[in-house]
Amino acid sequence: MPKLPNESVLLDLSQFGSVDEAMDKVEPGLRYTRVFSEFLDEGMNLNVLVLFFSSMISRSVGLHSAIAREIRQSNPHAVLPLLRAFAEAVLLLMYVTDNPQYVSSLTVRARELPKDGPKRKSIQALISHAEKFAPGFKEVYADLCEGTHFGSIAMWTPHSTSDSDTPGVAANWSWSSAPHWKNDRDALVSCAQMLELANAMEAYLTVFAKKFIVPLRSEFYAGTE
Repeated sequence: MPKLPNESVLLDLSQFGSVDEAMDKVEPGLRYTRVFSEFLDEGMNLNVLVLFFSSMISRSVGLHSAIAREIRQSNPHAVLPLLRAFAEAVLLLMYVTDNPQYVSSLTVRARELPKDGPKRKSIQALISHAEKFAPGFKEVYADLCEGTHFGSIAMWTPHSTSDSDTPGVAANWSWSSAPHWKNDRDALVSCAQMLELANAMEAYLTVFAKKFIVPLRSEFYAGTE
């Protein structure tokens, strides 16, 4: 099975020569729609798994495009929540690939599910399922949550200090209301996170398609002979 990114991979920034190169690499292109085109054919019978597959591709395109845009806009306050949402989508896809019956709990709002039927899984349950393939992902997700909620990242990102040129004088402090990366490394880390999550999403979409879509396509073509 494909691997999810772990912390050591996310912090390996040697793949980028510059922030501009990293931003170019983060652009989604057609990576998700290519998977759709490879496995789905017009006229195939639809079922809830096909609908889940196509909806996951739409969500991947939407979130990835927004993340790439906000990285270029130097807006970590938007990038980190969007990265967390993308990570949650990958976790869900992993779980559904192993437990396809779970899709039925996604077709209506959680409050509309039968009281005696299956319930939505918590994000912690999805992480526990993924940990066998990606040890350390829990810590990665915790960092994204820290950036999503008002924690230390939100507290300190708008502020910067620099050493004073005058002995005995306190460091200079500045604040900006405009969103910005605190430093180039933070931007590169977000780019690396996006690429690793995108690779995982693309890989699991392919695994899902081979497991659930290809058999439907085989039936479709058998019926047209």
